Amino acid sequence: MALTNANFSTSESLGTPSNITFTDTSQGVDNTLTVRKIYVRLANGSYVLSGGAETTTRTAIDWNINDVSTTLTLISQSTTASVQVDWLAGSTIVYTKTALQTWDLYDYLFGLELIQSQTATPSIIQDSSYYSSFFQFITNIWNAETANTYGNDLYSSQASLNRNQYLINNSDLFF
Repeated sequence: MALTNANFSTSESLGTPSNITFTDTSQGVDNTLTVRKIYVRLANGSYVLSGGAETTTRTAIDWNINDVSTTLTLISQSTTASVQVDWLAGSTIVYTKTALQTWDLYDYLFGLELIQSQTATPSIIQDSSYYSSFFQFITNIWNAETANTYGNDLYSSQASLNRNQYLINNSDLFF
């Protein structure tokens, strides 16, 4: 028998957003498969290794064929990446699936911190640029997700997340 739909999904860990869980959502069974390989390519062209290191060399992360899911420490900020998973029998690629993945939990958690700050210090919204910056932050999240979901656009998605990272890094100026 063969896989009728080689596929995977990813998710972030709420407690540790640097951890990305890959789950094999394929349909069917192929007992000839021996390993899966994951390639995570960033907008800057680098590949991410388990542990979060980047390399310009196309490098795979092995995923045991007996494990339905695997969790890898990959990111330190919200990131969109082109992820390719190959299913191999020995050294022969039998199936492959490539999909953009947007992992933006870091941004959502920062936004939640802002909301909690508003509750703890209601006068913070008196700052004339607060809502403008907050709306820009929310818009960047929407832009990143939309560029991925509807445009399959790695670069525009990552650019939106990079704008938010600038706001996060300079939060004292903007919030």
